[in-house]
Amino acid sequence: MKTLTLTIILISLSYLTFSQKLEKLWSSSAELKTPESVVYIHDQEMLYVSNIGPTENLKNGDGFISLLSTEGEIENLYWVKGLNDPKGLAVSGKDIYVADLNELVVINYESAKIEKKYPFPKSKSLNDVTAGKNKTVFLSDILDQRIYQFFKGTISTLKNDTLLKFVNGIWFEDGKIYAGNNSVWEIENDTLEMKELFCNTGGIDGLQKIGPNEFIFSNWDGRIFLFKNGEIIKLLDTSESKINTADIYYASELGILFVPTFNGNTIDAYKLVW
Repeated sequence: MKTLTLTIILISLSYLTFSQKLEKLWSSSAELKTPESVVYIHDQEMLYVSNIGPTENLKNGDGFISLLSTEGEIENLYWVKGLNDPKGLAVSGKDIYVADLNELVVINYESAKIEKKYPFPKSKSLNDVTAGKNKTVFLSDILDQRIYQFFKGTISTLKNDTLLKFVNGIWFEDGKIYAGNNSVWEIENDTLEMKELFCNTGGIDGLQKIGPNEFIFSNWDGRIFLFKNGEIIKLLDTSESKINTADIYYASELGILFVPTFNGNTIDAYKLVW
């Protein structure tokens, strides 16, 4: 009887651990131009997508932001133009913060106007961005093992560490910055104490904390994972089809994961089934 009970418990735990999956809902039309990041703004019920544009790593102004409905319809392909290589997006108040090569661009999402461009002259390649408290913004520099802090026009280095080599996806929550490369790191905003939460993540692009000690993250080449109950669970693998999974965004109020496919030029939507 004890053996049977133990077997039932183990089967139940296994089911709870591996029952999460992604169900494809839709793909937008392939009119986007190298989409790298996406955010959902609840007040607008819209998706905002950064497009690197036809060329990469050039300051030629061919990057832009697109506006999509939650059903994948492109409402305005060139909602905001004149950017270079826009990648990570974050929202604070009425502003969208954009990591654009070596600038932080601030866009008011109600007026669709660029309010300010802040140059980061010492940066090598700004990638992801996350909004903290009181309009403090943090940015990762993937080529400089560095996380920047931006506050009221002042730029400073929050953390520069060899452990942050190729740091990309970042997320702020409850006074902590979570940063991803081949591991997920937790950095205390006040003390700057840093610790490794888990490793062997495969080179993180998008990173989002979705619950207590639960994260969802992507590898650019086509993989999406969930970290839950101390385990890394693969949710999606489109690498053989060469469908990229760049800087993802999980809208918890919708239960939908939005995925920029980069070279696929679409946003794909998946229902996260628990």
